[in-house]
Amino acid sequence: MVTRSQKMRLGIFLTLAFVALVALLAAVLAPRYIQKRDTYMIGFSDISLTGLLEGGTVKYHGLNVGFVSDISIDPANIRRVIVEVSLDPATPIKTDTQAEITFLGITGIKVIELHAGSDTAAFLQPGEYIQTGRSLTDEITGKAEVIADKAERVLNNIAILTDTANRDKMITLLDNTNKALTELHDILDKNNAPFTRILANGEAITSDLQETATSARYTVSSLRGLAESDSLQEIIGNLAHFSRTLQEADLLKIVQDFNLTLERTNSILKEAGRRYNESQEEITITMKRAQETMDNLNTFSRLISEDPSILLRGGKPKDIPDYQLEK
Repeated sequence: MVTRSQKMRLGIFLTLAFVALVALLAAVLAPRYIQKRDTYMIGFSDISLTGLLEGGTVKYHGLNVGFVSDISIDPANIRRVIVEVSLDPATPIKTDTQAEITFLGITGIKVIELHAGSDTAAFLQPGEYIQTGRSLTDEITGKAEVIADKAERVLNNIAILTDTANRDKMITLLDNTNKALTELHDILDKNNAPFTRILANGEAITSDLQETATSARYTVSSLRGLAESDSLQEIIGNLAHFSRTLQEADLLKIVQDFNLTLERTNSILKEAGRRYNESQEEITITMKRAQETMDNLNTFSRLISEDPSILLRGGKPKDIPDYQLEK
C-alpha cells in the first residue's frame, strides 16, 4: 500500500522534473524567438516543399543563420508558396542573394540554402522578397526527365532486337556460329600432325638457308681479305717498281730484277692458290647445300601445286633426290 510520504516524494519529483523540462525548453527556444531577427519572404512557384517544415533550418553557405517562421499559400497565386524566414540581423542579404531548396543529408528533410550575391549589390531590406534560384529538386527533375528519355530509347531498341523476326535471326546466327566453330575444331584436331610437320619442315628450310647465307658471307669475307692482303699490294708495288726500272736501269739489271719479281710473284701466287683452293671447297659445299635447298623448295612447291589439300591432310613427298647417295 502506497503511503502518504511516498505520494509526496513522487509529487515533488514530478514537479521538479516538469520545472527542469520547462527551463530546458526555455533555454533552447527562448534565444530563437526572443532574439531580435530580420524577417524576409521567399516565393516558390511550382516547387514541392515536402520535407520543409516550420522551424526548419536556414543556411548561408552551410552556416545556420535562421529558421523558417511561417509557410503559407500566396492568395494572389495559388501555385505559389510563400516561406517566411527569420534570420540573424548580421546575415548579409543582398538584392542578388538567391534561395534554394536542398536536402539535409539522407533524411529527406529539406532546408533553405542562401547563396551570397555580389559585394557591390545593395542590401535587401527586411520584409522584402529574396530571389529564388534553381533548386536541387529542379535539377533532379530535369535529370530524371533526361534519364527517362534515354531509358525509353533503350527499351525501344531492346523491343526491336527482341522482335520475333530479329530473335529468329539471332538464334540462326548463333547456331551457324556454333556449327562453324565445331567444324573448325574438328579440322584442327584432324590436321594437327600435318600442321606440325609443315612447321618443322619450314624450320629446317630456314635453318639451311641461314647456314647457306653464313657460308656465302664467309666466302665473300675470304675473297675480300685476299684482295686487301699485303701480298697483293706487294705485287702491285713490284709491278710499278718494274715499270720505273725499265726506264732507268739497263737491260741486264732489268732481267735480274724481273727474275726476282717472278720468283716473288710465283710464291705469292702459290699462296693465293692455296687460299683459293681452301675457299673453293667452302664454295662447293655452300653451292651444294643451296642446290639441295632449292630442290627441296621446288619439290615442296610442286606438291602444293599438284595437291593443295596436302596442307590440311599432310603427305609424304615422293621421289625426293637423295644427295647422300651421290656422295
